[in-house]
Amino acid sequence: MDMKHVLLSSKGRIGPRVFLRGLVVLTAAFILVQMAGNFVSPLFGLLAYPMVYAYACLFSKRLHDAGHSGWLFLLFLLGYFVANMVITGLFLPILSPVAFEAYSVFGQDLAGLMEAMRTQSEEFEHLTALPTQSSLLLTTLTSFLLTSALLGFIASRLPSDPGPNRYGPPHASSAPHS
Repeated sequence: MDMKHVLLSSKGRIGPRVFLRGLVVLTAAFILVQMAGNFVSPLFGLLAYPMVYAYACLFSKRLHDAGHSGWLFLLFLLGYFVANMVITGLFLPILSPVAFEAYSVFGQDLAGLMEAMRTQSEEFEHLTALPTQSSLLLTTLTSFLLTSALLGFIASRLPSDPGPNRYGPPHASSAPHS
């Protein structure tokens, strides 16, 4: 398996097994980038943006193997954002209660915030301190892993075209066995 082709080229086809291997590599790399961004320097977070290209290449080739346009990756990207928001919303109060409490205070209207400042200034300062990235790390990684697993499962279950299609011949892992 040529990882350079799998992750950096949107041309061709890959079968479900190669797709899942590539997804595991990208997911592990993304987790390392997120952790480095939290514990080493926030500049590491910038490495996440080029990884979107690698995800686009990976999903495009899997979509090509199923006979679909790689542009359908945009639906997976949209699905990622929606699923990630839902999963984050579900896990934020459980995995990051301090951040959840702070965000719920920010969600109040301005009058409520002003009243809270006057009556409970010390407690309010504690609650309205912006949550640090490290307090959100567990929630962020959990929602990322669950969302990636869900979308990876969907993409891997796409039926492969058994023969050549407009995107090329079948990849060795998706070719019919003789």
